Amino acid sequence: MNKKTLLFLAIMALVALPTMAMGAVSAPTTPGAVEFSLGGYIKMEADWDSTQVNKNMVSPVLRNNDPSYQHGRLKLTANSSRFNFTFKGPKVFGAQITGFLEFDCDANGAAVAQADTATAFRMRHAFFRLNWPETELLMGQYFGMFSEFCPELANDGANQNTGSAVQRPPQIRLTQKFLGAYTIAAALVAPTNVYDSSTAAAVFQSTNTASANGAVGWVTNLPGETSETPQLQAKVAYEKDLWGKAAFYGTPRGFVAQVAYAWQRTRYRPFVLGAGHITFGDNGYENLGAPTGVANQVQNNQQYLNPWIVQGTLFIPVIATTTANLAGTASMTAQWYIGEGTDFVGEGINNQNSYLVFQRRGMSNAVVSNMYDRKLNKRYGGYIQGQYYFTNQWFTNFVWGMSKSYDVPRSRAADCVSPASNQEGYRIAAPADLVNLWQSFNITLWYRPIQALKFGLQYSYDMTNYFQRTQTAVAAGGGVSAIANPAATAITAPGGPGVTNTGENHRIMFAGFFYF
Repeated sequence: MNKKTLLFLAIMALVALPTMAMGAVSAPTTPGAVEFSLGGYIKMEADWDSTQVNKNMVSPVLRNNDPSYQHGRLKLTANSSRFNFTFKGPKVFGAQITGFLEFDCDANGAAVAQADTATAFRMRHAFFRLNWPETELLMGQYFGMFSEFCPELANDGANQNTGSAVQRPPQIRLTQKFLGAYTIAAALVAPTNVYDSSTAAAVFQSTNTASANGAVGWVTNLPGETSETPQLQAKVAYEKDLWGKAAFYGTPRGFVAQVAYAWQRTRYRPFVLGAGHITFGDNGYENLGAPTGVANQVQNNQQYLNPWIVQGTLFIPVIATTTANLAGTASMTAQWYIGEGTDFVGEGINNQNSYLVFQRRGMSNAVVSNMYDRKLNKRYGGYIQGQYYFTNQWFTNFVWGMSKSYDVPRSRAADCVSPASNQEGYRIAAPADLVNLWQSFNITLWYRPIQALKFGLQYSYDMTNYFQRTQTAVAAGGGVSAIANPAATAITAPGGPGVTNTGENHRIMFAGFFYF
């Protein structure tokens, strides 16, 4: 036997071994065997933006005359590609067991947020479920009840923060169908904790010092959140073929009406805003140590707040079909919400869930301090999508989404310096440039020649309106900070006195999908 023959046999053995192993796992040759299949897609996208925004357009557009960000950028990336495994197990208690694992390479953190070719592996979904004829028990990481109707756009996280939440929390969910068209569901969900007590204390208890870029230290303060109870989610849905169906993500669906609700109880830690500026929380305790001392703070100086949200969804077949032919069909999807601290379900920006309001002046180690309390940011918003199929291969959709902050009576904290006496309602909006109104307009032309291929060409216009102008704390060295230091009396705005409260971005985007 010559060397070429031996090499060929060795290669064939290496190929056959994993194939035989997978066959042994997937083939139902013995009772209790598990079958599995591979799925997912490869996605290539290219987009040009008129300013600096992230790939998924899930961050507000910075102000138009901020010279650091107002220039165009071209991006090409394939890091939204994903793959998944679907498992089918044996029956138990009369229920069919299935499992699902999904991964992608889109976990870009702060360090690589602008490096769209840099990839970070992450788990998107990991759950199993037991299915009876009308009952389902799901355990694992899966979409929350507010992420079930996402508009069909070319960018990932479509309209997140402008009407469509993206949340994939660990959960235990029970779903029950009845009367053929109704569904009720309830879930115990992992609470959303942003910058909790495991985060370094300096992150949200920094003092009034200038950082390397000149920003005042306190503006980096973020809420230290923890929760002792689960997040609760529930929904009631009605879905029925009343006059025919229309496509939602290419699948014919009848009329849908759904209402979802969620609630969470969150504990917020106190922190030092700077010399003479501290939070005190529900019980009214003050800082008994030095005004800028972290170690001497009263430990039970904290607040409990209750984020909540209610969301209603309608899917309406406008021009319906009673067959599998989608040509000439049209649909409308409308989804609207209202709530407080709405980022706890993925509808909002986590550093804008709350803001601080001045309550009174008090004594702290014989030093007069300004005392602040935390309030949840109230928001409402939603989106409307219209979709039309020219043929079974060509279709288009238009999406408008928005999110609006309300009941914030003082819009520009920088207009106020430290109050000399008790002034109810004096507000610091947030440790960020607080968004008042955020709108997104999108139109997409889709072409799907076969089920395995899908191409989209999209134009998007995003507009963000802010409350207060971005300020520079001159006393801290002139660097730009998101909000003026309340202790600084000399402040100016970047770009001069005419700085705008609006940020705008235009995007042209192409996306290609290969499904397998």
